[in-house]
Amino acid sequence: MKRRWLIPLMLIGVIGILGFGLTGGGAQKVQKMNHEAVRAENPGCEVEALNPLREEKYSGIVSAVQEHYRQLDSDRAFIKAYDNIRVYTKLGKYTGSYIVFVKYEMEIKDIYTKVPGLGTLYAEKDGTSGKYEIKNDSKDTEFKEYMALIGSHEDVKKLLDETNEEYEKAVNSDALLREALMDLKNAYENQTGMR
Repeated sequence: MKRRWLIPLMLIGVIGILGFGLTGGGAQKVQKMNHEAVRAENPGCEVEALNPLREEKYSGIVSAVQEHYRQLDSDRAFIKAYDNIRVYTKLGKYTGSYIVFVKYEMEIKDIYTKVPGLGTLYAEKDGTSGKYEIKNDSKDTEFKEYMALIGSHEDVKKLLDETNEEYEKAVNSDALLREALMDLKNAYENQTGMR
């Protein structure tokens, strides 16, 4: 009879000790360890051969990017839409993060020719929901340094050059577009004080 009660009492004692150990400072240590696990670096992410630019088609990143650009559509008075969105990714510095290059055609209101463009975003997987979120880390020094490194990769340079050629072709083909872009540039400079 005594042996039957001994094992359950030992389990209760062990659970009690573990439960007590995870309160207060112990819980903070576990949370800190979990946060550090999330911030684990992607091995080889800085090397182009180990981190090639790839086009995303079905991932959660595409959904997050499309939602981000839908919000941009509604926030800007002069933009009618972002069309033909294509999403390219490279691994971010940390596990669950990506540098996202978004190739698009921007439609300006009352202008027939669409403007090819290339945006750069940072996406990170949310630990709770598992969904990707677009983050704004553009002021973070570590992020800027990593972006400069990724931007020096030949596959990214090729994508940028390709987009610039398409942009120049569109601008040179439409005088109204050139005028609209100059007006937008002047409005931006006047609003921000940046020239």
